[in-house]
Amino acid sequence: MTAVFLRLLLVIAWLGAACASASVFADAAPRTLVRAHLEPAGPVVAGSEVKLVVDLLTTTWFTEAPNWPLFTVPDAIVSLPDEQADNLSEDIGGVRWFGVSRAYRIAPQAGKTFDIAPFAITVYPGGTNTPVQVMTPALKLVATLPPGAEGMGTFFPTTRLTATQTIEPAKEHIRVGDAVTRTITQRAAGTESMLIPPVNLGDVDGLKRYAKPPATRNIVQDRVGLVAGERTDSVTYTADHNGRFKLPPVTIEWWNTKTQKKETIELPGVTFSAATAHEKPLFDIPVEAMSNGFPHRIIVIHSRQVIIGCAVLLGLMLAVWARVRVVTFLRRTWKRAADARQRYLEGEAVAWRRLREVAHQGDWRRIIPALYRWLDRTHEFGHPARLESIVRAGSAGGTDDRDDRGVADLVDAVGAHYAGGATRELRWKDAETALRRVERKTRLQQEEAQPLPPLNQF
Repeated sequence: MTAVFLRLLLVIAWLGAACASASVFADAAPRTLVRAHLEPAGPVVAGSEVKLVVDLLTTTWFTEAPNWPLFTVPDAIVSLPDEQADNLSEDIGGVRWFGVSRAYRIAPQAGKTFDIAPFAITVYPGGTNTPVQVMTPALKLVATLPPGAEGMGTFFPTTRLTATQTIEPAKEHIRVGDAVTRTITQRAAGTESMLIPPVNLGDVDGLKRYAKPPATRNIVQDRVGLVAGERTDSVTYTADHNGRFKLPPVTIEWWNTKTQKKETIELPGVTFSAATAHEKPLFDIPVEAMSNGFPHRIIVIHSRQVIIGCAVLLGLMLAVWARVRVVTFLRRTWKRAADARQRYLEGEAVAWRRLREVAHQGDWRRIIPALYRWLDRTHEFGHPARLESIVRAGSAGGTDDRDDRGVADLVDAVGAHYAGGATRELRWKDAETALRRVERKTRLQQEEAQPLPPLNQF
């Protein structure tokens, strides 16, 4: 019995040692920690930036980047710059912690105490598959105003501020339904664009107001860094009835940090009138499209445009309907033009011009073919034409002796060339006159020999 009891004690002791050993080598659950503080911690001047530094720590590691939310603070501008997070490694109470740190930017726009409420951040510590949500501590930010700035609606400090205004279209008279866009651009030296306060472009009696999203940009130069920030606010107004309307002046207040004084920029108002047009828009632009800043255009169609459009549409329909006839007509016209050109090239006028060109050159090897080509094209000396036909035509018509001599000299010169004798010089001026007279007289003789057409019988 005693032996059994001793064995049971040994088993219990062994199990206890095993459990203790297991607890030593098992991984402890990951722990998380969040810290937050302001830089600078004390009161600041309104309009200047304050950093809200948030540290996220864990006893293991982060498998993913934390979800950094963007929160709001009334009367202040909050942003989270696209900067890389800083890595942390610290010993706290003998335990090694690892984490990341990022800085929010807060720019108070008024002199008062700001309550920065806690906000949740989701982290992903290693060693667990479940994300963990931590809450930042509540903080207070005290902002003060310099003497002389107590009555300012929005406190905006900078070294220099300029503002420009554009009105489009720049007309004093518009039609009902037309849009007028007012754009104001502010540029602040050495200040980020996100810190520039918006311009108050409010409602105007009798006009519909459609605000567009503001446009901001930072002007940066190499080796200098941030030069200035720029913000553009734009509002579109439309008139829905006749009348005279006025866009009020705009006053921009800002605090000059060099002179430590309040300064004001005055932008003048604009007056214009709207009259009813004879035509009406096809449809109204949805309010959602205007308010969200989507591209838009008011379409007005005049009666003359409608008539022209209908005429063009009718013409296109007729062209489609008669396309086969039009294509056939164009092909026939093209063929007739080609045939006419071919007849002209093969006609007597071109052959005569060619004969004159080669005759002035005096080369009988080119003159004789050109002469026969012209004779064939005249159709007055038979086909194929012969030189004897010229001689007969000249003697039969009672021609002038000069024509007979000119034709005879030409015929003799051609015969001498074919006989292989001495080449005779061509007197082209005499031959040209003789050929033209003989050709003209031969044509008249043929016309006189043709009988008259029969008279119409009634």
